Amino acid sequence: MQTQVKEPQNKLPKESLRVGLIGDVIFDVVVLLIFAVLFGLDFLFEWPAWIGTVLLILLIISVPLLIIGYLGTVIDHRNWRYDIDEEYVQLRQGAWFQKDQLIPVTKIQSVETKQGPLLRRYKLRAVEIETMAGEYSIPALPDKEAYALRDEIAAYAKAKEEDD
Repeated sequence: MQTQVKEPQNKLPKESLRVGLIGDVIFDVVVLLIFAVLFGLDFLFEWPAWIGTVLLILLIISVPLLIIGYLGTVIDHRNWRYDIDEEYVQLRQGAWFQKDQLIPVTKIQSVETKQGPLLRRYKLRAVEIETMAGEYSIPALPDKEAYALRDEIAAYAKAKEEDD
């Protein structure tokens, strides 16, 4: 007996891309500040020349990697999908390495929403789903949609629990 599972259709909102890119910028600024401090210490304490050379090579290597990080965020956002029904919560993410997760509603132990400072700024919330096997997350949904999704998943899980 095989059941046919439809492809997940719901996408993340455009604001979640903005939050992801801002997170990338914050990370990049921290990395560049660390490099600036290390170059300053190299200049101040007159470390051996090879240390400055290694720092410069690492900086040159890190700049393209930071740019690739932005492209990765955009591409991953375009390919992120989710869907729920009475039987499953489906999550699909990734472009290069696609990851499909099918979470049976009967295995869900808890559902919660989380919000950090960046998500709060854009009125978004992450929906976290916990099972015995692990934790799954839909990274950013509008507040009302996140609460509705959380309540819907919880209702499906409770209904399945009562049926058993």
